[in-house]
Amino acid sequence: MVRLQAKHTQLALEQLAEIVRGSDTNLRAQAFLYLAAASLYARWFVASREYLRKACIALNAANLRFIPATGSPPGLTEDVHERLAILSQTIYLENYLFLAVDETEPKVTVRIEKEFRHELQVRVRFFAPCDVY
Repeated sequence: MVRLQAKHTQLALEQLAEIVRGSDTNLRAQAFLYLAAASLYARWFVASREYLRKACIALNAANLRFIPATGSPPGLTEDVHERLAILSQTIYLENYLFLAVDETEPKVTVRIEKEFRHELQVRVRFFAPCDVY
């Protein structure tokens, strides 16, 4: 069992090294985000904060946004959904680290969070019949 686990760990680390050396910034940001979450789970808070910082650097390098800077928003495909999930999970993770771990003010997700709060037009619609009092 230990050999099998070592084999899978080695394969995962080799794939991670390829991702980090590669040029796909979306994949790099996602890998760093998963490493930050895994580090948090293992209670390696400093490593978690560092991987989150690297994920945000990759997000900013790729200029990932919730909505495009020009034109209309694309349809909700699987790729768009994955990009939105990476962005929202990054905001969530840094806020979680702020509230539950070390009370360090969120700094690396400021651009993303500002866009999420102010530029993204999300509203809740309540469907209620007109004759309800």
